[in-house]
Amino acid sequence: MKKWGFIVLLTIVVLGVTAVFYRAESGDVNKEKVHLFSPYASSVDIYQITYPSDGLQVKGFLLQPKDIVDKKYPLLVYNRGGNREHGMIRDKTLRYLSSWADKGYVVVTTQYRGNGGSEGVETYGGDDIHDVLNLIKWGEQLPYVNPEQKVAFGYSRGGMMTYLTMKNGISFDAVVVQSGITDMFQFYDQRGSEMKQVLRDIVGDPKVYPERYKSRSVVYWSDKVNSPLLILQGDHDKKVHHTQAEKLVAQLEEQNKEYKYVLYKGGNHPLSNYYNQYNAEIDKWFQRHLVE
Repeated sequence: MKKWGFIVLLTIVVLGVTAVFYRAESGDVNKEKVHLFSPYASSVDIYQITYPSDGLQVKGFLLQPKDIVDKKYPLLVYNRGGNREHGMIRDKTLRYLSSWADKGYVVVTTQYRGNGGSEGVETYGGDDIHDVLNLIKWGEQLPYVNPEQKVAFGYSRGGMMTYLTMKNGISFDAVVVQSGITDMFQFYDQRGSEMKQVLRDIVGDPKVYPERYKSRSVVYWSDKVNSPLLILQGDHDKKVHHTQAEKLVAQLEEQNKEYKYVLYKGGNHPLSNYYNQYNAEIDKWFQRHLVE
C-alpha cells in the first residue's frame, strides 16, 4: 500500500508541475503556423503570433529561416503602414517579408492594437508604440536570434512608428524608412478630406490637440534618431510629400547624424517602379552596418 501511495503522490506532483508549465505557456506568445504559397516556402517558416502588450492580446507575425539549429540570426523589425484594417499585414506582405527571412533574418512584425484581430483600439502612433517595443523584446529573446544584431524597416505610417521606437530608446545597427511620415501637421494638411477625418477620429483635431501631433512627428525631436538611417522617398508621392523627408534630412545634416537619402524620380508612395532598386539599397545598408 505504501508503494501505491508513493506512486499516487508522485503522479499528483507530476500533474501539478505539468499544469503549472502549461499555465506559464498560456500566458506566453502563441504561435500558429501559416501555410503560404510563396517562392520561399521551402526555406522560410511563417507563424502568426499573439503576444501580450499593455494587457492586450496583439496579433503579429514571425518569419524565420527553417534552419535554426545552432544558428544566430539578426532580428529585422518591420513596421507596417496604414491605419486600422487598411495596410494590414496580408499574404502579399508576408511574401515580401519572406524574402528577408530567406536572406537570413528573423523578421517580426505587428498588426498593432485594434487591427487584424488584436485587442484594443488603433492609436496611430500613440500607445500602440508599446506593441512594437514589446515585440522587439520578445524577438530578442528567441534562442536563434543574435540580440546584438538588430535592424528596422518602416513603411509610411510604419516609418513614424520606427522613429518613435528610437524616441523610446531602442537603437539598431541600421534603420530604413520608406515614404515615412516625419511631420504629422504637414501630413494632415496635405491629405484629402477622408484621411483628415480618419486622423481626427484616431488622433484628434491638430488645432485642438497639437501636442499629439508633435509627439508623433520626428522633425520636432530629431535628436532622438540614434541609428544609421536610410531614407527612401519618391518625388511623386501623393500620400507623404517628399518635402517631409527633406525637412528631416536637413536636421540630420545639422546634427551630423549618419544617414543616406535616396529620392526616386517619378517614384510613387510604394515606389512601385523601383522595387528592385530600393530593395538593393536596403540590403546594402543592412549588410554595411551589421558587424559580427
